[in-house]
Amino acid sequence: MIFAAANDARNIVIWSAVLLAVVILGFGLVVWVKRRLQGQPTAPTVGFSLAELRELHRTGKISDEEYERARGKMAATLKHRQEPQPPKKSE
Repeated sequence: MIFAAANDARNIVIWSAVLLAVVILGFGLVVWVKRRLQGQPTAPTVGFSLAELRELHRTGKISDEEYERARGKMAATLKHRQEPQPPKKSE
């Protein structure tokens, strides 16, 4: 009788561990699939919009030279993002 109780307790512990492992692996699988379906994250933003840059210039918080330099950098960044990327070589 005591042997049967010890055997039952051992089976409960083993199956609890199996169940816990299945739940953890299932959670990891769901997270992995979610990331795969969402694709690559979008490119980071420049930090502020052209409208905000214009407002800084209009209110005198940045000079004409600073405005032109920042606007040029924003334009170059946007142009670079729109250029088609060459296909990656397979190894």
